[in-house]
Amino acid sequence: MAEIVQYHLEQMVGELEDLERRKLFTKPELKSIVKKRTKFEYGLRRRRVSQADFLRYIEYEINVDALRRKRKHRTAKDAKRTLCDYSIGRRIVSIFERALTRHPNDVALWLQYIEFVKSSDHSEDGEASTRALSKIYATAITKHPYEARLWIMAAEHELDASSNGSAARLLLQRALRVNPKDHALWTEYFRLELLLVEKIKARRRVLGIDSNTNEEEEEEDDASGLIALPALDEEKEFDQRIEDQAMAKYAAVQAAELSAEQRAALATPGNAYLQGAVAIIVFEQAIRAIPDSWEFRQEFVSVLSRFSDTENVRQRVLDSIAADFAANAQAQSFLCVAHLSAVSSSSPQLVDALRDAVANYGRALGALDTREMWAEYVGFLAQWRDVSAGEDSLRAYFAALLSRAATQMAANSARLSEAAALQVADGALLAEATRMFPASEALWCKRLRGAIAAGDVSVERLFEAEALPAAPHARGVWDLWLTWVERSGRPASAVQAKYLAAFVRTAPLTSEHADLKAHLQIRFVDWAWSLPASATLTADSSEMSDDEDEDEGVASAANGPNVEALRSAYRSVQRHAFPTPGFFRRSLELEPDARHKTTLHEFACRVNDADTRPWLAYLRFLVAERRLDAAAAVFWRASKALSNDDAREAFDSAYQELLRNSIL
Repeated sequence: MAEIVQYHLEQMVGELEDLERRKLFTKPELKSIVKKRTKFEYGLRRRRVSQADFLRYIEYEINVDALRRKRKHRTAKDAKRTLCDYSIGRRIVSIFERALTRHPNDVALWLQYIEFVKSSDHSEDGEASTRALSKIYATAITKHPYEARLWIMAAEHELDASSNGSAARLLLQRALRVNPKDHALWTEYFRLELLLVEKIKARRRVLGIDSNTNEEEEEEDDASGLIALPALDEEKEFDQRIEDQAMAKYAAVQAAELSAEQRAALATPGNAYLQGAVAIIVFEQAIRAIPDSWEFRQEFVSVLSRFSDTENVRQRVLDSIAADFAANAQAQSFLCVAHLSAVSSSSPQLVDALRDAVANYGRALGALDTREMWAEYVGFLAQWRDVSAGEDSLRAYFAALLSRAATQMAANSARLSEAAALQVADGALLAEATRMFPASEALWCKRLRGAIAAGDVSVERLFEAEALPAAPHARGVWDLWLTWVERSGRPASAVQAKYLAAFVRTAPLTSEHADLKAHLQIRFVDWAWSLPASATLTADSSEMSDDEDEDEGVASAANGPNVEALRSAYRSVQRHAFPTPGFFRRSLELEPDARHKTTLHEFACRVNDADTRPWLAYLRFLVAERRLDAAAAVFWRASKALSNDDAREAFDSAYQELLRNSIL
């Protein structure tokens, strides 16, 4: 171990001498660097080394290099590069390589390595860095052939760093042999072909090769920097048609020697390659590999939006969606508005484009008269009604269309969906929607808010006879109901009765709705706490003794919290509902008297005596009150209640920590 560490340290001598000679670091600083590196090197020689150990070493070296750069920039007397300018980067590369030797299956580590090499200048020339990066990609892909990100990054490297479109294409073709169902690889391959066409078009414009000229055009790719990726076992079973058809179409522009006929074909606007023929082939192969996803085809449309002169390719994609997803409402909705992406929101053509979209929806609804399609249509109308707030005429147009759509859906309930009903404010339609979807909280809330805003005299009946029985689990409905009751001008005792009725109605709900029960109980005590001092609640006998009402020095201020109402409220909860831990926590936060707090803590611990949290809260309260004897008794009771040895041990540790903190 020591010999290997010593070897790595000896490799630093030239770099350290250079740093000292250029006065970038002082001798004490260099000693500190050597000491730190020695510690890291010994750490990496342990039997078990994690990725974090390597990454800490790398982070330290990056910080040292950043400090070197900063000092060099500040004291730069010449721009000449010396050993220390790239030696630290080389060391970081070496650490990465050692890390990947230990952890070759960590994709994130490979990505960090690649990003470092791309962003650093650890080599003496850029070409060496490019070649090194190519080797890294080849090794990473060999280790992780199913990781699409690595293939895509390698292709981008070939295209951007090496200007080698053929190599990028070949990499993506090989990637698709291994990962034929990967969406990202297909869309990236598609984008690559469009990008290569765009580059050729740009070059034609620069060279003046138009329809009236027959200048020779060729693409020269340097194969010297091609990523040397060995044959992968995963590539053995693959349909060669993708590569064969693409390369056949592209051969015309790759050939160094072109015939007169070929040159004439290249110079004419009808050149199939320049019109996206290869891109169409890639798309057709993609949908053959992934035939059942219209969202996948939508990604191709998004790619096409970034390129010019691709109308024929775009139309081919849209036609395939229309033909293969005629019964898919989302796909048909996308086709109805696809043309809007080419129209600016400030363009004079926007109004005509929107009218075309409405007409498209009309034809789509005629062919696909389903509730899903109507939901898409209504969603489109609501969206443009909302974004047209500054255009009164346009907003009125979409509002009128929405009203007409509501009428049409009300006439045929088979067209009505929850999503569509939420977009309209028609009372009759909402009534029909809540009948069809009685468990929908959102629908009930929208209908009830509309009834409240309209001052409907039957609001109370609507709540109690329809909404609450249909959706007893809906927190939003309960909040609307209780808020309406609180603001209805009723006496406090009448509001209290409504709360108690709510506890009874929600009692049969399963534990899945425990949060709703806790919410209603907490809301009740908060409401009682906020009542005027003159308000009183109905007295309720409970398990609490009557002598606890004789409080010393605790009274409700004239305009302050109503402590007596609070106590009546939480006693009512204990009598008429199953108290939740959240209810006890909130009651303890509001209760100002220590004796009542003690009683509440006692009841809280009885809810679930196997839960350590109420016991610890009780002990925390007693210790804060300096009632250590009572705390010891409660601790003994809790220890008896806890049957799990691990829970008892953790509880004991928490209690001892509590006592230590109280002494400090």
